[in-house]
Amino acid sequence: MTTQAPHALPPHHSPLWEQFAQAKTLDTFCQAWQQLLVAQLPQMRAMAVMIEHQHQFVPLSVWPQVSTELARLSAVVERCLQQKTAIVQMNAQTGLLELAYPILQQQNIVCLVVGEAQATLAEGQVLLRHLYWGSAWLSHILHQQQQQHTHDSQQQQRQLLDALAISLQDRPLQHSLFDIANDLKQRLNAHKVTIALRYGAHLQLKALSEMATFDKNTPLAKAYVAAMEETMDVGKPCVYVAETTSPTETSSSTLPLHQQLAHLSHSPCLHSYPLIAGTQTVGVMLCEYQHTDHAQQHTWLAPFTALLAPIIRQRQAAQRHSLSRLGGEIRALGQRLFGRGHLIWKTVAISVCLMLVILNVWQIPYRVSAKTVIEGEVQRVASAPFAGFIAHAAVKAGDHVQQGQVLAQLDDRELRLERSRWASERDQYQAKLREAVAGQKLSEVQILNAQSQQAHAQWQLVDDKITRAQLRAPFDGLVVAGDLSQQIGAPVEMGKELFTITPLRRYRVILQVDERDMAFIKRQQDGELVMMGLTGDPLRFKVHHITAIASQADGKNFFKVEALLESYSPRLRPGMEGIGKVTTESRSMAWVLFHPLGQWLSLMMWKWLP
Repeated sequence: MTTQAPHALPPHHSPLWEQFAQAKTLDTFCQAWQQLLVAQLPQMRAMAVMIEHQHQFVPLSVWPQVSTELARLSAVVERCLQQKTAIVQMNAQTGLLELAYPILQQQNIVCLVVGEAQATLAEGQVLLRHLYWGSAWLSHILHQQQQQHTHDSQQQQRQLLDALAISLQDRPLQHSLFDIANDLKQRLNAHKVTIALRYGAHLQLKALSEMATFDKNTPLAKAYVAAMEETMDVGKPCVYVAETTSPTETSSSTLPLHQQLAHLSHSPCLHSYPLIAGTQTVGVMLCEYQHTDHAQQHTWLAPFTALLAPIIRQRQAAQRHSLSRLGGEIRALGQRLFGRGHLIWKTVAISVCLMLVILNVWQIPYRVSAKTVIEGEVQRVASAPFAGFIAHAAVKAGDHVQQGQVLAQLDDRELRLERSRWASERDQYQAKLREAVAGQKLSEVQILNAQSQQAHAQWQLVDDKITRAQLRAPFDGLVVAGDLSQQIGAPVEMGKELFTITPLRRYRVILQVDERDMAFIKRQQDGELVMMGLTGDPLRFKVHHITAIASQADGKNFFKVEALLESYSPRLRPGMEGIGKVTTESRSMAWVLFHPLGQWLSLMMWKWLP
């Protein structure tokens, strides 16, 4: 096949050039560009301009007409997309040359020119060169569109942020809504902007642009509220256009209240937007226009209303008083407990109710806990019989002793000397007494007899002291206090306590009962005791005596309650401490757990109430 030279370009006054120069949209521009290119490439049999849309390439312009036969070009299209370079290949089945040329921006294919021609591979290079030269127009128009799209997006974002900044001003919500209505009226070139907020199941009119005050009972105000409640029922943006309605918008026949408002306000175009935060409608915004070209405003207001709704709800919550907030929290809790969903809340509520029922129905014995000390039932003190010095110590605290066993020995050397002196004087008086009796000296006999008795009494006194110099155990028991092993030779005063002895297996329990629990303690009540060193072996006891004198410990008032042990442990020793629990009457578990709090609240009420 011979190579055909490309045709000359159409004259400048051709309608194709006018269409190409005056094209306003991308599809019109591509069609004119495609026809101009085909006019100078007679080998072309079909051509399509494909553009990227939502990650797919769709035909924007097709020559000579849309046909299913163009599907055979899918192979060259896929190859071009994979390699991101121009492709020229011959189709063996059709015998036609297939071409694909990509237009890249930032290493991404944004447009693809694909076609087939009645030519050879050598002629395909010439055709591809023309596609390369002509693609500059497409690249330029796509770049312009991208810049325009970026500019429009930035402009919308700027307007969106400026409008939202008004809603975030530190002013009352009513004033902010009035400012928002006035600002939107200017930005959207609207005739009027109205905002209503939801209270319960109805809306209340809050702001009208350029109207600081208004009467809510006028027919026009009621028509505003009715139209916006209609939007709230629909749950999506509603657009009413007098006489003509776009097929993509809600039909005017389904918006009778919008139609009535348009008739009263003489506005041919109404846009109403529900302000939805999450799943709750917090209000409705309505815009009135004197023209029907509202596409730009509709695009701009959709994200604005989506961001404005949570701001309004947050500011409403911030301005509510405490009772209103409490009521809202109660309603929200009721919705979670009795509304749909929220299975976790319902499960927790049912569990809490069952627990409360169990706590109030289940009766358990109430046991009063108290700190406990073990003491001997009888305690005997071994004290110094006279002033002297310690000569020997046989036992110390913790030792078992037998009755009569020597506990300690006081130094008796001086006593023994004194006893010898008194014995000598007594013998002398008795010898003189015998001489006086032999001489029948009556008066002298009486004096010597008295002196002899006095010396004998002093001898007996000293002898008794020598006997008591040995401190002996009064009974079998345990030494609970006293250790003289480190005081040998130390002086002691008469009457000083040296040892304390208590009998074995004869103990009493001293419970320090808090004054708040004394009302529940009675004689002969049973209890259990666990000592610090005997945690695995509870001991039973019975209350024996209740003292009427309070004592303080750790900043609290306690009463001492004496109890007698009913069980015995060989490891039990006087002075051991533990926790005792006295069993009283049966009460509900709720009362057992929370009665201290109830007592404290009753006391506080009595203290502060007049």
